[in-house]
Amino acid sequence: MKIITFLFLTSSILGFSQSLPISFEESTDPAYFFTCFDCNFGLAVDPLDSGNPVGELTSYDYAEFGSAQTIELDQYVDLSDDNNNTITFRINPLNGSGSGNHMLKFSGGTPPYTAEVRFNTIGTGWQTITLDFGPNLGVYRNLIIFPDFQSFETDVYLIDDIAGAVNVPPRATPSKDAPIPTIPANKVKSVYGETYTNIEYLYNFSESFREVDIENNGNKALEVDLGYYGAGFRNTDVSSDAYVHFDYWTTDATRFAFRVNSENPLTNDKQYVLGTGGSEAIVKNAWTSVFIPLSVYGGQGVNLQDVYQYNFVDDGGTGTVFIDNIYFTSESNLSVNGFDLTGLSVSPNPSSSSWNINTQNQILSMVEVFDVLGKSVMSLSSKSTSVKIDAEHLQAGIYIARLSTQEGNMHTVKLVKN
Repeated sequence: MKIITFLFLTSSILGFSQSLPISFEESTDPAYFFTCFDCNFGLAVDPLDSGNPVGELTSYDYAEFGSAQTIELDQYVDLSDDNNNTITFRINPLNGSGSGNHMLKFSGGTPPYTAEVRFNTIGTGWQTITLDFGPNLGVYRNLIIFPDFQSFETDVYLIDDIAGAVNVPPRATPSKDAPIPTIPANKVKSVYGETYTNIEYLYNFSESFREVDIENNGNKALEVDLGYYGAGFRNTDVSSDAYVHFDYWTTDATRFAFRVNSENPLTNDKQYVLGTGGSEAIVKNAWTSVFIPLSVYGGQGVNLQDVYQYNFVDDGGTGTVFIDNIYFTSESNLSVNGFDLTGLSVSPNPSSSSWNINTQNQILSMVEVFDVLGKSVMSLSSKSTSVKIDAEHLQAGIYIARLSTQEGNMHTVKLVKN
């Protein structure tokens, strides 16, 4: 699904990307550098040095956040070391007509809320800015400058020599698209994905997310840096449906929650939690399908006759999650990539000693068991349609078994140890 409007700190990347330090000598194409939200960017010449190219940022009178001007970095910036997360740059307010109040922010990482520092300029002329980004930060892919932050005042700013911190390689991403859903369209009300016709999309809001085309074939997915991401859609009655579904892929998420909100009554915090202390474990490095009973939300006061919004929130966790195929449905098909394990059974479940997994039509090649932190606690090879999992040594709790078949398909099963 195409995202139509980006709000807050998101960006639609149309040009190229690069890494720190940035001297504006790397390209003569302005698109190589900044992409703007309510702003303008170009390349100019330093008035004090005709041989020195610089960036030229023009702020607009956008009072709520100020004009946002973003560089997407191909080498991410690591701010996790408090002894080496200082950013420096030079800036020149050309006219002295601005507010003097600005902000530099990094996004596209976690935690997203605190990777920002406000700074001030005085009068006109070149000024060197040094910003310390403080402790407990992470790795980020976007650099954002807000000239005239939260002000209707405007100016033209020259900028040069952005440097500091440490460059690190980009984080891991899925190598393949999410599985194509197989539930019949007449049993689905979709809000994100290409397989079905989606309910009318209205808006989104986020601390940091973007759409990505993993296999460059037009099948988009959401890349959500855990903080707060949500989207609104036309008010819809899902009271006759049984589940809300999404597929996710992550290599580092520790905990996140999925919320479904109604407008009447207004809800914004009714959620289902995955990961540490949640209702199910996070499976890492594989597309995983989640079917949440809508009774989970109805029981928390969500009016299922009037849902209008979904959210993915960190709920105290960290990491990045790729999301696709968000829909409501009257039918559950708990498969990771759309294949059907006829006659699949797990017994007993819950169990205090062992689980027996059986399937009629697929030969299992591997069974991996993960705890609620996504850590692998067991791996079993197989060449059979049945596998016995010994649970004697496991602590009581919830586990996820990832079943792999000889055909290369995968399926997840929730296991409960009592």
